[in-house]
Amino acid sequence: MKKTILIFFFALMAFTAQAGQPGNIRKMGEVIGTDASQASGRSFPKRLFSAKGSWGLGLDGVYLGAKGSDSNLMMLLTGINGGFSFGRVAPMLTYTYADNLAVGFRFTYMGAKGNIDSATALGLADLNMDLSGIGLRLNAYSASVFHRNWFGLDDKGRFGIYLDAALTYQHLRAETSYYGISHRAALSFSPGFEAFVMNFLSLNLSIGLASVYYEFSTVYDKSWQRTGSSNGFHAGTGLSVLDINFGLTFYL
Repeated sequence: MKKTILIFFFALMAFTAQAGQPGNIRKMGEVIGTDASQASGRSFPKRLFSAKGSWGLGLDGVYLGAKGSDSNLMMLLTGINGGFSFGRVAPMLTYTYADNLAVGFRFTYMGAKGNIDSATALGLADLNMDLSGIGLRLNAYSASVFHRNWFGLDDKGRFGIYLDAALTYQHLRAETSYYGISHRAALSFSPGFEAFVMNFLSLNLSIGLASVYYEFSTVYDKSWQRTGSSNGFHAGTGLSVLDINFGLTFYL
């Protein structure tokens, strides 16, 4: 992971050093066509947001964490003492092969851990359950190839929305009272918003909206003896809070 971050920052320095060099400059936000639909009768002007031939180097990520002391959760858990943390970092590289259309590669590391030192689950008929001593560790690595389509929102090319369609392979390992290892191949769709704060630097925010994936999982006990496995196709839609990305991108 340290090597990945060092490579990212060395590449970032090279991109930044060349960002001010003269080249083929085009006016961002200019109308480059019309997006029309005969079925709905709607039409929108296509505004230039990312010009053909530009490269982007980005870093997305998110971190969530919380701790509780003698807390309650929705009247289902009481006396909670513990905490959790979740983080994800994802360097990426994009190339705009046509105006407002790009292909890219993203590598993602995700980690999570949590523990409940003490808690009680409130059941029916005064049958409560002690949940003390539960812990979780999770690590996942994934690589994605994605296609991005931008839609410019203003005549200066500062603000735009985009849609990513990504093919992803993920390897995940989880540890609780057992070990679980899974492999996932997925096709996912993520809308996002991007805003340029400088001519070569933008901030972006995206969230997972829908995915179709195949997953194969194997479960082991603490002595690494296999106890079970599962596999199958899954599909779903809806906002995924575990697939929120906020980051920055440098363009050349």
